[in-house]
Order: sequence, then C-alpha cells, then structure tokens
Amino acid sequence: MPRPTARVMGDQSLDFLRSGYLFASRVRQRAGVSPESQTPVRLRLMGRSTVLLRGIDGVRAFYDADKVKRDGAMPSFIRLPLFGPGSVHKLDGRAHAARKNALADMAYDDDRVARFARLVADELEEMLDRWARSGGGTVYDDTSTAFGRAAFRWAGLPLTPPEADRRARQMSRLLDTFGKVATNPVAEVERVRLDRWATGLIRAVRSGDLRAEPGSVLAAMADLRDEDGALVDDRTAAVELQNLTRPTVAVARFAAFAAVALAEHPQWADRIREAASAAGRLTDIPEAVAFAQEVRRIYPFVPMLPALATRDFEVQGCPVRKDQLVLLDLLGTDTDPNHWHDATTFDPGRFLGVDDAEALEAFIPHGGAGVRTGHRCPGEKIAVTALSATVAALCRPEVRISRDHDDMTFPWTHMLTRPATGVRVTWQERETAPT
Repeated sequence: MPRPTARVMGDQSLDFLRSGYLFASRVRQRAGVSPESQTPVRLRLMGRSTVLLRGIDGVRAFYDADKVKRDGAMPSFIRLPLFGPGSVHKLDGRAHAARKNALADMAYDDDRVARFARLVADELEEMLDRWARSGGGTVYDDTSTAFGRAAFRWAGLPLTPPEADRRARQMSRLLDTFGKVATNPVAEVERVRLDRWATGLIRAVRSGDLRAEPGSVLAAMADLRDEDGALVDDRTAAVELQNLTRPTVAVARFAAFAAVALAEHPQWADRIREAASAAGRLTDIPEAVAFAQEVRRIYPFVPMLPALATRDFEVQGCPVRKDQLVLLDLLGTDTDPNHWHDATTFDPGRFLGVDDAEALEAFIPHGGAGVRTGHRCPGEKIAVTALSATVAALCRPEVRISRDHDDMTFPWTHMLTRPATGVRVTWQERETAPT
C-alpha cells in the first residue's frame, strides 16, 4: 500500500509572494507535516499541480535528468531578469551538457579559481584601505564593488575602474529589485542595459575590433558553441558572459550576512583574526572557509528551485506525475534536522576538516548533484573564495561591525533579502603602545 502523502488545498501563489523564504515551512505546516518530516507536500502553485520536496531523497530525485527537466519550469519574470534569455539554466540534455562544461571550464578550474583568489584579495585590501581613509563603509555596497572588479578582471574584460564599479552597481541593483513587484521594471531596465553592454563586447571580439586575451573568459564566451559545434548567437554568448561574472557580485549578500554572524559570534571573529594574522593573507584560511560555508548553509539566499517532471515517479511514497511542477526546498534541506546536528544552530565547526563540502548531499546553497553532470552552479568555488576572504577581511582588528538593529536584522518575507543598511562598519585605528 502506498504511504499517505500530505496535501495543501487551493492555489498558494499569493502566499508565495507574501511569505518569501517562509513559504515552504508554512506550506508544510498547513499540510500537517512536522518540521522533522521529509514527507513531500502536494499543492497548487501558479495554477499548476506541484510537489514540494526536501532532504536528500528530494535532492536525488530533483537532479535525476531521467525524471525532470528545467525548460519551462521557472517563470519568465524570474528567469529573464536573473539569468537572461537562452541561458544554461533552462537547457537540458546534450545542449545543457555542452553549455555547462564550457562554463565549468572557466569557473570551476582550480587554476582559474586560484587566479580569482589573488584578484579578490587585492580588491578587498583596496576596500580596507578606503575604509581606513574614510573611517568606514558598508559591507554590502563595498563588497559588491570589490567582487565585481575582481570578477571583471578575472574574465579579462577591458573596463576602467570607474566603469567596473558602474557595472557592478548595475548588477547589484538588478538583484535588489527583481523580486519586488513595485521595482521589477528597474531590474528589467538593468537587464537590458547589461545585455546591450555585454553583447557589444562579444561583437567587438568576434569582428576583430577588440582583442580578447587568449584563454580568457571573454575569449571563451566569444567562441561559445552549442552541442553541435555551431557558434551561438551574440546575445546568448553575452548572457553567459554575465552569468560568469554577475553571480560573484551576488555573493555580497552573503558578505552582509557574514558580517551579521561575526558580530553575533565574536569568539569566531577572534579565532579567524588570529589564523589570518598568522598566515599573513586573506585567502585559504580554514577557519574563514568554515565560517563562510556555515553562512551559506543557514542564511537565506535562493529559497527553492523548480523543475518539471518528465515521467511518473515516487519520492518517499509520494507520487509525482508527468508534467507536474517539482520544487526543491534548498533552505529547508540546508537546515534539515535529519541531516544536520543542531540544524538551526550557527556552528562553523561542522565544516572544519571538510575538504569537499560539495560532496555533502544535504548542502545545496548553490544547488546539488555534480557541476559537470548536473545543474549545480559552476561558480561555487569562486563564491566560497570571495566570501571566505571577506570574512577574514572583516576580522581585521580595526574593523568594527555595527550592531544596530537595522544592521543586524532582515526580512524573511522578502526575496532576495539582506539587511537594509547593507551592514555598516567603522574603522578604528589601534592605539600604539608607548615606547
């Protein structure tokens, strides 16, 4: 006999808009499912029959290419501003494999990640210097600029520092506005502007008017080809060029959350400060990496991901029918008490000694499964590198993170969320001991 499955009556679209990151937990509560249960929940969303999955079994089903597909799953009002038309995020099968490997060759290669590490460390040191000169700054705004500069340099884009700052701010504005109905047109405008700019770069390289450094991301995207070896159109290449740079700017949201977490856990700030001081660098500090991973696990970023069932199957006794919408609860899986000890407790120690966090099936802040074999984000290494270096930078003894209420809080019902202030910091020079 099949096990009974939880169900929520009525379309839940309005509640999704109202609840934000709390949507999945509220749906499960209405279905009578306990917080500890991984029972899938059936509901209706945007007029479609939907199944909400959580936990490792849900991850395995969601990333099984024989069971689900991405094309047609994500609403265009989300997909187009965030990822752009024709991007890898909606591809399946051979087309997805070819595109994904081309992007992974750029973002997932260890030598390229190491080069990014040097660049982002340089930009963060410059950010600290600016804070020293001005007396402080804002974590979200200033790291988004630093990350953007590092990403553009890493990609080989011919930008002056002022233009790099402007493009980073545009990307940041797109992320800040796309999820809000009142400001979504701003996101659409920024998407158009960024597409026009990136398409111009691709066309200039392809026509010979602009020389791209051999082996650079810009050169690779200008030569981007489909699964049959044909050159993709200018705009698609431009979209993927942005998808190799804009997500790095988005890591600034995690940087703001990391500042909150450091203020709330000063013992870890002391520990990271000592380790970074002893190493004499911002990157590859094990304590900072563990802290960054825990920030990614427990703070809200992407709430869930959608797919469409391509055939009938079951998850934990719950039937999933062909053409149903399938949602994977990322945040719920990252904090699932079945997979994490003291799941809602912030404890970076759980990641110390973990050499390959991507191998943890229940750790999916950037998606699950394999980078080259599935839909996991190929920029995860770069994201962790940028965030962990920022954690080390924020632990410098001169940096004081504001503990005001507006700096330490954020709304769980807004997507994408962050502290409204961006988390303010001040710079306080250490007193020199008398000789």
